[in-house]
Amino acid sequence: MQNFRQDIRFAFRQLRRSPGFSIIAVLTLTMAIGANIVVFGVLNALVLHPLPIPEAQRLYQAQHTKSEWINLSYPDYRDVRDRNHTFSEIADTRLMRFGLEVGNSAQPVWGYETSGNYFAMMRIKPLLGRFLDPPTMSR
Repeated sequence: MQNFRQDIRFAFRQLRRSPGFSIIAVLTLTMAIGANIVVFGVLNALVLHPLPIPEAQRLYQAQHTKSEWINLSYPDYRDVRDRNHTFSEIADTRLMRFGLEVGNSAQPVWGYETSGNYFAMMRIKPLLGRFLDPPTMSR
């Protein structure tokens, strides 16, 4: 313990001798620790804690791709959904760019465009009100 105290005193004496280096070292450590906290927070929220979806282990994502872009039109999705005999439900999602009106201008934002049964398939319920349900055929 005595050696540790001596090392700490020596470190503080060296830091007082060169304040410019000390400030840069402290700022560098602060930025590095802050970046690690942000990265861990995102990793913790997205990867380590699963989404609160009932029976999430039963969900699968399938993509029909052509090169890098998803190439499944909505009529194709409906055809796949109607001929499905394997899965209990199939929903369609697509990452899209939308315009969000802020004040007098529109800002580009990213969001998902989904089929009408998406929230019912995920068993997600709104906090208030209800979601838009897919249209039903009346006879």
